[in-house]
Amino acid sequence: MLPFFWLIIDICIALTYIAAPWVILARLDVQWPAWLRDGIVVVVVFVLWAGFALYFATQTILWLGFLP
Repeated sequence: MLPFFWLIIDICIALTYIAAPWVILARLDVQWPAWLRDGIVVVVVFVLWAGFALYFATQTILWLGFLP
């Protein structure tokens, strides 16, 4: 049961790292440039950030010791 609990915590940490910047950016009332509103730019940035976020989440999980 404890490994399942660790898995839930790990998923929450990873989702927090991925979603937090997007939630913050969505709350900003900024007039974004036209080239940044293009869908492909957002997809590329999201994929890059997801990779970094998963790395940061892995390092946080290792640092906290949530290992089976």
